[in-house]
Amino acid sequence: MSNDPIAARAVQAYAPPTELQFAAARDVVARFAQRWAKPDADSLRDLMHPDTRNLIPPMAEPGDRETVVEHFRGVLSRLPDLRIDVVRWAPTGDAVLVEWRAIATVAGQSLTWTGVDRFNIRGDRMYEAMVYWDTNGLAGRIAAAVQAATRPANRSG
Repeated sequence: MSNDPIAARAVQAYAPPTELQFAAARDVVARFAQRWAKPDADSLRDLMHPDTRNLIPPMAEPGDRETVVEHFRGVLSRLPDLRIDVVRWAPTGDAVLVEWRAIATVAGQSLTWTGVDRFNIRGDRMYEAMVYWDTNGLAGRIAAAVQAATRPANRSG
């Protein structure tokens, strides 16, 4: 390893999980995958402690478990066929990074996008989470799908 202090700090930032943390992460990721294979907002509740602090776009500030459930109730009312598949995951200390691929139908078009959840686990549930994806890019793709669906068909006369 080089004597580069920046590289050394980056390497030291990794906290390997204990055996218990790894087992808890594996369990939570498996349940996360199961819940998102056929999502229902209420079924997401058992992934989180009541006092969790989760920040999911477009939330302005983190929400507790019931706020998150209501957020996804709204999302699923607009995207009823939304599904999320786990692509890969990795634990670090009490945190888990989950890369995922989402698919949903918008205005008759199938859209897919990728993102990452970072959640911290206490016991068998998350107590904090941050979710990341290209919100601007997805918003543009949704707008284009809606616009294409509402554009009058060209008619030659």
